[in-house]
Amino acid sequence: MRRFNKVLTSLIILATTIIAAVSCTQDMDFGFKELCFYHPHTAPVKVKVDWSKFRHIERPTGMTVYAYPLNPDEDLFRFVSHNLDAVTLDLKAGFFHAFAFNQSDSEYATIEFYNLEDFDNAEARVIQVKSNWYSTRTPDTKLGAEPEWLAIDCLQNIEVTEEMVEIAEQEYLAARQEAARARKQARKELDTKAPTKVTKTQHEVGTLVPKSIIKNVDIYIHLENMQYLRSALGALEDMAEGCYISSRETTDGLVTHTIESWKFVYNKVIQDGKEVEDFTNGAIKATLSTFGTPAGHTGLSEENNLYVKLLLVDNETMLDLNFPIGEQLASINEYDGTQFDEDGKVIWPEVHVYWPEPLPEVQSVNGGTGGFDVGVSDWGEEIVTVLPLL
Repeated sequence: MRRFNKVLTSLIILATTIIAAVSCTQDMDFGFKELCFYHPHTAPVKVKVDWSKFRHIERPTGMTVYAYPLNPDEDLFRFVSHNLDAVTLDLKAGFFHAFAFNQSDSEYATIEFYNLEDFDNAEARVIQVKSNWYSTRTPDTKLGAEPEWLAIDCLQNIEVTEEMVEIAEQEYLAARQEAARARKQARKELDTKAPTKVTKTQHEVGTLVPKSIIKNVDIYIHLENMQYLRSALGALEDMAEGCYISSRETTDGLVTHTIESWKFVYNKVIQDGKEVEDFTNGAIKATLSTFGTPAGHTGLSEENNLYVKLLLVDNETMLDLNFPIGEQLASINEYDGTQFDEDGKVIWPEVHVYWPEPLPEVQSVNGGTGGFDVGVSDWGEEIVTVLPLL
């Protein structure tokens, strides 16, 4: 009999322990990630996100936030949401870093992310592409896609205090007591839908303000005798392959961006008292998106070459032009889309290069004297004329 009572007592103690543990771990509607038998050891921390420095460039439809506890024994947090205003994370007492960027890291078509488990070394890089007309200068040269818009900001050394955790624990216990009281009352009244109001304090610890890490650069190639130009292709060499997310600094990896879309920008002249376009002189213009110049760039002209291939209207004559433009790109990394002109338009850097000689006068295959076509497949047999730089 004594043995039976002893066994029964042990079973009762074990059952009580299991019930306590299960009841504690099942209270997931309070949103705490880690629960012990009696209370959580985390605090709900709210990080606000302000998109005012980027929304005029592109309106994001979602965001990704990474939080990195400085305690190496804790896991990082990844939060993806269409709620663009804030993110709430349940964190233990201590310090953490966080960064945010627009969209999910899996939604980009031209950018790939690396080392996201490491705050200091997390990178965004352009994907590599191929070209059916551009031949790289060295076997190690990479051709990079034009990156999509990417806005980034980070916060460092955000503190979750013991007091925050204590408040969360007290609110958790109070909520459990209220839930138990409500359930008891519901049983008396045979009502299983007794509402329970839960108080949960969210501690605001900072605001992320993402800005664009991608820059647009407008490239102008000034020419004479533009009526003899049919098509143009270009390549901007030795630009940054990517950037470190936490610091916004570009990496030292190099890529070349090809440019296959150009348009005419004609000079203005006065004719019969009116301002009209001069269809013989002006520039061809292209807009290129890029991470900027690579780490260690010193602003020397020879650090970046703009290569341009022009096809004239005879569909035979080609000109290969090279312009060292590294000096004009020296400050490109300072642009983040928050500089505006007097008309309220975003200011991006511009590159202007001038070809010193008029384009050769050739006979158009169509019988006219001009036209512009950026297609690659229609280019005729190559007859290359390389003119000296100014």
